[in-house]
Amino acid sequence: MFLEAIENFLKVLGLSSDNQMVQFFSKSFSVSPLTVMIIAQASGIVGLFIVVASFQCKNNRKFFLAQGTGSAFFFLNFILIGAFGGAFFNLANLLRGLLFSKNARKTWKLVVVNAAYVLCFGLSVYLNPNPWQIFVVAVPCASLLAMSVFMWFGNDKKIRIFQISAVSPTWIFHNIINLSVGGIVCECFNMVSSAIYLIRNRNKKDKK
Repeated sequence: MFLEAIENFLKVLGLSSDNQMVQFFSKSFSVSPLTVMIIAQASGIVGLFIVVASFQCKNNRKFFLAQGTGSAFFFLNFILIGAFGGAFFNLANLLRGLLFSKNARKTWKLVVVNAAYVLCFGLSVYLNPNPWQIFVVAVPCASLLAMSVFMWFGNDKKIRIFQISAVSPTWIFHNIINLSVGGIVCECFNMVSSAIYLIRNRNKKDKK
């Protein structure tokens, strides 16, 4: 009875367990489709809390590491619901977090990270060549490539501004289409957290 209630609630949200990838993982691990859906959405919610907390980090190293950890949970979230682009981009985010967490600003790091995003985009297109899905994946890919440049330069203010104006809006679009609850909420909080960070910094400067 309880599981049926959860199933009905997920269907109301548009999160049907009829998803092909949900069925695939259900058969592969001998669990119910509902269990796969719960794990997928729960992973996204865990990733949500980690990523949101990262925007309160006081230095870039901790910020990048926290972002990378959150990305690992979102990878699981997206791969379970069949959103290949989102899943692969989060692996690239993890790589970006590991490379950028060290203060040494090397050009090769930026090249490697952005090459990883391009590779992830190509792989997602190969797995799902549907023109609409290609567009859905291309939008956040473009913002991620630009964000890597801002993060490589290490300017906290510009990172947060670009998060609000480009990265989060493009991910919200992607997450709505692919029905990732944690992903949608995460990007909304990312925008709010970035705005709070900018306001606090401005107030500190005004006091000085």
